Amino acid sequence: MPTLAGLYTSFSGRILAIDGTNRLTLLPKEDQPSSANKLRADGEFWLCCDDGLIGKFGSPTKVTLHHENQEYHVWVEPRGFSNGANEYGLIPVVPGGEYSNRFLAVNDDLDRLKIVDSWTREAKFRCVE
Repeated sequence: MPTLAGLYTSFSGRILAIDGTNRLTLLPKEDQPSSANKLRADGEFWLCCDDGLIGKFGSPTKVTLHHENQEYHVWVEPRGFSNGANEYGLIPVVPGGEYSNRFLAVNDDLDRLKIVDSWTREAKFRCVE
């Protein structure tokens, strides 16, 4: 079972990061990854700041995604396996809301995150330790 802790990268090589207020962002193309960008899924599979623990241990802080004037928490869903690595869908959910069947994705052309209705290549992520 993977730990679900590490750098969350898109299939195009973009890395998810957090800013100083735990908001999920997309690391600029020219920036190099650092341990400050490590994330992890907590025991309920919510994407959180990495606190060095795994699973149900610790009390990690959930990251938030701000998209089109709405705040979301992000649920990590194992969805596939290819080229020797697990693939994850990141599901944006309004706090206290229901599972959405929508996915966080990277729009490389506009250099930003977006929410899409299907699990396409741009919505597939890997967790690299």
